[in-house]
Amino acid sequence: MSKFKPRNFQKKKPRVHNGPVTGTKVEVRNGDVNGAIRRLKKILENDNRQKELAKREFYEKPSVRRKRNKDQQQRRHKKDKMKEIISGGFPYQGPSDLKHMKSKRKRRKYADIKNQIAMAQRKRGA
Repeated sequence: MSKFKPRNFQKKKPRVHNGPVTGTKVEVRNGDVNGAIRRLKKILENDNRQKELAKREFYEKPSVRRKRNKDQQQRRHKKDKMKEIISGGFPYQGPSDLKHMKSKRKRRKYADIKNQIAMAQRKRGA
């Protein structure tokens, strides 16, 4: 005779869902399969499942993930800072001179920022 007693495992009862169907399930109404597919695609798109699947398709090294997250964070910060500058909540401190900017692209970037700020000030003043 064994020392161990068998455990009495209870089977999980199937969940009964009352109310409107949400998530990845969609009802087909009046045989309209195309409409159901459209609704399903919309649900998946709003839930960002496609992005999640694409992201998990290949293994991403932890160092690469950290670098990607850091870059995203820097872009968000830069975007928020520009919004603050354009709205007038944060003073803009551009470069004092343009001698260090030899390329047209860099000079153009700062000129565009100044134009955006000027346009926003005109809108607020009007």
